[in-house]
Amino acid sequence: MRYVLIILTLILTFSCKVKAQETDLKIVCNKSTKKDPEHQDDIILKTCEFKNHLFKSTGIADYKGRYSYNYELFLIDKKDTLKVKNSDFFNQKAIELEKLINEKLKTEYESNSKIPEISDCMKWIDFRHYKLNEFGISFTNKNQMEFNIDYGIGSACFNVSSSSVVMELTEIEQYLK
Repeated sequence: MRYVLIILTLILTFSCKVKAQETDLKIVCNKSTKKDPEHQDDIILKTCEFKNHLFKSTGIADYKGRYSYNYELFLIDKKDTLKVKNSDFFNQKAIELEKLINEKLKTEYESNSKIPEISDCMKWIDFRHYKLNEFGISFTNKNQMEFNIDYGIGSACFNVSSSSVVMELTEIEQYLK
């Protein structure tokens, strides 16, 4: 009987812990569009709530209908919504996350530099280490966190002017506050 109680207690404890983790990592996103008075293409607005923060992405089309995004991060407080930096969302181990993201970006950069069709454009990118606060953060439809960087190389090389690193929430969970 004693063993049954111990096993039952372990099962209940484990299942409660799993349920708590599922709720802690729940992301709620909404996507909408609004008319852009300056262009024929709509502005795309995407907001995602995650761990008392609001992640906002605003997509604006250029004259060819290609979208570039601006990213903002807000802390949802009981009385107010405050704009914060990316580093405010992560814990002290975020430097490891920053390093990991940069390693993935560098691998992609080096790989793309070898592709003849885009190698000339890749030369315009002054690749360096990017700080966590330089990334735009959004979420995919599969509840993955996406770190976006704009290399700032102009519209002639639009197809390589930005890059993103997508990570599973389980990969970044250890870096969250």
